[in-house]
Amino acid sequence: MKTTLFKMYAAMALFVLIAGGCGEDSVMPTLERPVREDTDEDLLKDSVYYYTYQFYLWQDQLPDWLGDIRKNTRPLNSADAVLESLKSYARTPDGDPIDRFSFLDRWGTVDAEVQQGYAGSFGIDVRFNNDTDLYIKKVDLGSPADRAGVRRGWQVLQMNGRSDLSLASLEADNFDFIFTALDGQRIDLLLKKPDGSEVSIQLNRGNYQLQPILASRVYTVGGKKIGYFAFDIFVSTLSDAGRPTYVKNQLDQLMHEFEAAGVQEMVVDLRYNGGGAVVTAEYLSNLLAPPSVGTGLMYTNRVNPGLEGVLQAHHVPIDFSPVHFQKPNTLDLNRIYFLVTEGTASASELLINNLKPHVDVKLIGEDRTYGKPVGFFNWNILGVDLYAVSFQTYNSVGESDYFEGMEVDKTVYDDLTKDFGDPTEDMLAEALYYARNGRFSADGAGKQMQAMAVRGSWPRNLPLNGRLDKRGIKGMYRF
Repeated sequence: MKTTLFKMYAAMALFVLIAGGCGEDSVMPTLERPVREDTDEDLLKDSVYYYTYQFYLWQDQLPDWLGDIRKNTRPLNSADAVLESLKSYARTPDGDPIDRFSFLDRWGTVDAEVQQGYAGSFGIDVRFNNDTDLYIKKVDLGSPADRAGVRRGWQVLQMNGRSDLSLASLEADNFDFIFTALDGQRIDLLLKKPDGSEVSIQLNRGNYQLQPILASRVYTVGGKKIGYFAFDIFVSTLSDAGRPTYVKNQLDQLMHEFEAAGVQEMVVDLRYNGGGAVVTAEYLSNLLAPPSVGTGLMYTNRVNPGLEGVLQAHHVPIDFSPVHFQKPNTLDLNRIYFLVTEGTASASELLINNLKPHVDVKLIGEDRTYGKPVGFFNWNILGVDLYAVSFQTYNSVGESDYFEGMEVDKTVYDDLTKDFGDPTEDMLAEALYYARNGRFSADGAGKQMQAMAVRGSWPRNLPLNGRLDKRGIKGMYRF
């Protein structure tokens, strides 16, 4: 019975993996929900159950509806509701929900951003520095905001004509105003630069190619060369055809420059990096690992017992065998400092976890990272990409269970008043302090909180910042 059902539902998958999304010359798709007949949505609902059941990491916890799928999906009003229902069955040994990750992508956004490197937005993200002051936290290179001259560290005085942007004011509408404004087609901003001057800017949503490396520098600290780069998203280093992408070329060039400068320690700024392509995390792991790793084990995967057989039946070449190091360069680092926030997720955490057994790793940030040691591949059904959690990664010493996030070694709040790479920015300054003195500073976050108390502001690890940081890509994707 299950074999017959499998063949029947296989016909529903119009394209698998690389068949959906953007072509080589395309850009970010228009964000319009496809219009579909009710019968198509019913078919999608049934297919979401079937393929989630086939692919799911926690398959043994799902209900078996294979005898009559339609009977069980009929009461649910959409395919998204079906997936949400299935996610509720995945539980920890203590009975707590564990799957906050699986989702449906009706727009092809993930494929466009992670695999193809295209985005469609204003190119800005924001964050609160205290309970009243909203700042630009990040600007995508080449985006409408970047072309308009907007930079991290500028304060937002007005957004779409609204000047009261305090947490207390925005809380009245559950912060809907700020999320609606950031997701709109046009946004009007009044911004204050670090020199105190103000500028009014109007931005229209636009398409652009993502540039993951936001900044890079080399510092001389205590007689040592310290490299730094801010890495924003794990855009794939390999194209659909298996050829090197611009991201691989940029990483190779950057590491060559660090080698030429004699860099001994590295600061990798992942504070807003929500993840992306597994292949890029693997490649960056190879670039940053010490030569002593040789061809040793990088990490292993755990999948459900039948997944590999299902993929082979569909002739889908996804390999979940152990991954080993293949270092392509000679960079030999003594220590790596990762700058993190709650928005540091998935492929970013995979990179950190891969390197921890092989080099001295220090985490500097506000709190634990996001907590996502699992990932997915895309399965296209009727033009909708299903991302059901399908694998969990374990580093070479078997570490994986960081579902509650990775703890930081030093608590330091994000300093939104400074641009990436500014050595006086609090998180980076702490890494450079350690590089100079061989230890963390005695104050760090305490000094920051004292300064904020003097000017009457709250600590910067605000709950709304967590929600803002969770916007965008949060995943570990195989394509």
